[in-house]
Amino acid sequence: MNSLDQSYSMTLVFLSYFISAMASYTALDLGARLHYAKGRGRVFWLCAGAVSMGLGIWAMHFVAMLALHLPIAVQYDNLIVFFSIVLAVLSSALTLWIVSEQSMSKTRVVTGSVAIGSGIAGMHYTGMDKQFAGKSLRVLESDQRYKSLFEHNYDGVIFYSIDGSQSVMNPAAMRLTREQSLPLEKLMAMCTSRDAELISTHFTNAVQGEARNYEITLTTSEGRQLHLNMTHTPVFVDQQITGVFMIVRDITNKKEYEAKINYLAFHDSLTGLPNRRFVEQQLDQVIMEAQKTDQQVYVLFLDLDHFKLVNDSLGHDFGDLLLQEASLRLQDCVGEKGTVSRLAGDEFMVILTDVTEKEVSSMANEINQRIEQAFFIHGHELYITTSIGISRYPEDGQDRSVLMRNADAAMYAAKDKGKNSFHLYVPNLEQTVNDKMNIQNELNRALARQEFLLHYQPQVCAKSGAIVGVEALIRWDHPERGLLLPDQFISVAEETGLIVPIGEWVLRTACKQNKQWQEQGLMPLRVAVNLSARQFLKQDFTQMVAEILHQTGLAPEYLELEITESSMIDVQRATQALKELKQLGVHVAIDDFGTGYSSLYYLKEFPLNRLKIDRSFVRDMIEQPSNQAIVSTIISMAHHLQLHVIAEGVETKEELAFLQEHLCEEVQGYLFSRPLPSEDVAFYLQAQTGAS
Repeated sequence: MNSLDQSYSMTLVFLSYFISAMASYTALDLGARLHYAKGRGRVFWLCAGAVSMGLGIWAMHFVAMLALHLPIAVQYDNLIVFFSIVLAVLSSALTLWIVSEQSMSKTRVVTGSVAIGSGIAGMHYTGMDKQFAGKSLRVLESDQRYKSLFEHNYDGVIFYSIDGSQSVMNPAAMRLTREQSLPLEKLMAMCTSRDAELISTHFTNAVQGEARNYEITLTTSEGRQLHLNMTHTPVFVDQQITGVFMIVRDITNKKEYEAKINYLAFHDSLTGLPNRRFVEQQLDQVIMEAQKTDQQVYVLFLDLDHFKLVNDSLGHDFGDLLLQEASLRLQDCVGEKGTVSRLAGDEFMVILTDVTEKEVSSMANEINQRIEQAFFIHGHELYITTSIGISRYPEDGQDRSVLMRNADAAMYAAKDKGKNSFHLYVPNLEQTVNDKMNIQNELNRALARQEFLLHYQPQVCAKSGAIVGVEALIRWDHPERGLLLPDQFISVAEETGLIVPIGEWVLRTACKQNKQWQEQGLMPLRVAVNLSARQFLKQDFTQMVAEILHQTGLAPEYLELEITESSMIDVQRATQALKELKQLGVHVAIDDFGTGYSSLYYLKEFPLNRLKIDRSFVRDMIEQPSNQAIVSTIISMAHHLQLHVIAEGVETKEELAFLQEHLCEEVQGYLFSRPLPSEDVAFYLQAQTGAS
């Protein structure tokens, strides 16, 4: 790196040869004249020969220096140049004087040679090289700075010859590529064909004088993939391009960071699934493609039923693990047929294209079945379900927002059907969703305004017909809509969490009412209160029940709590709560048995008092043999587990007769009484007492 590029003008080189020959001829001719001259003539020829010879030597050397082209400007100091001429003339005079004597001894020849050699050397270093020395020093300093920039540059720098066959690499380039030499063809072989073409194109542009910047991906011999920013710069010498500098900057970390940021911007950090932003953009793209191909697009909205119970009872860490496991099951069901994304919380979305409605229904059913299977998380056996709403392009919407809104409406319709199901969108669902939103807003005020009340439906002995208990059923005395039944607002209360304070009000009111009936001298009986899963799985639930019993004065044996199978979402927690209630002396019944996912093993382990057969099995039991088989099996199984059985929804004598035949202990339904206000229950009890 310490040498300077140089070239010669051949014309001036030949001129210097000519001057040298003429000066030598003149000097020899004058030397011959000096040999024969004497006196003043000798002095004249000596001076003339010295001047001619000295100027000739100096002129030859000066012209030769002019023939040398350097990439720097060279200037001369006139005084030093004059001194070098004088030195050349004096050395020539001395040499001529020495060799002009009559006799030429060997000593004189050597002395003359030394004199003329010293003169020429002195003239060169004093006159020519001395003038160039200062400038050379500055050039070499500049060259050292260039070398430092090249050798110690943080970025890789590679110098290529015009044809790319020769390369010089700085240490950074060697460390980066793990190569000691990297001809252009070898560099291109380390890249993809696309990037190799980029290198070739931009190298050609640089050879033509155009600097270029671009990015490539390179794979080293060790298999490491690098993202590189490349800058090609032409190298000019005397206005001629002599090579190309390639500056190589490693941007791998930057690219990986950008990729990570981009991934986080479009993916859910918990499950790794695409997020709402990603799926909305993809849905827009899918709709555009479907418009061109006349394909159908299906949008599935999924919500995990009872998921909030997991967060409330076990904490968000368990909820996060459950979401991760549920997302894996969803991806397994959908596979390559569509895109699964997590919108927020426990809401997911699936986009399906190039499928039939039958295939979509089959997939939705498979998702329902997979999600309802037990989740085992940190020693807890958890059960949840999922509700799915489905909208179709173009039937149910022409753009993304409409399709997503309608799929969401269909999902809530699936929840209203009892959850753990799917529902296709139909136009009137939007009004249903709007009604639900209105109910949600009004529920917040209903409890404070004391708009709720309880009705009680008698539970009777199947054999004797005697009343043995009542079930407390909530009603909403809406100021505008009138008396609303639970199925019109309870699901909304569960979703919003209002079911907890409402449930506590129902429990307290029912216990207080039962105690009042007893204080009125009416026959003691148990009152059954329905519990929501969210309420049942609260940490302080048993303590709350004990406090209410204490405050109302009702004995524990006159309270029965009805829990649904969905309350068994966390089997371990449910078992512990049931044991605590058993110790308290409260009766516990499984409500709507047969509609959920109870494990018979845990059913055997649960400290229960009775099973309540769901009305869906009792209804049309006489006309449908399958329902008869289910009911008889449930009764038989419960008896083997030492549990009593109560059937709800009994409306005909034939249904009662079937239940009596299979030894069902208790029944309730419109065959005996509709749900009654508390005042009417008192009359009912008085009538029962009088009849007995």
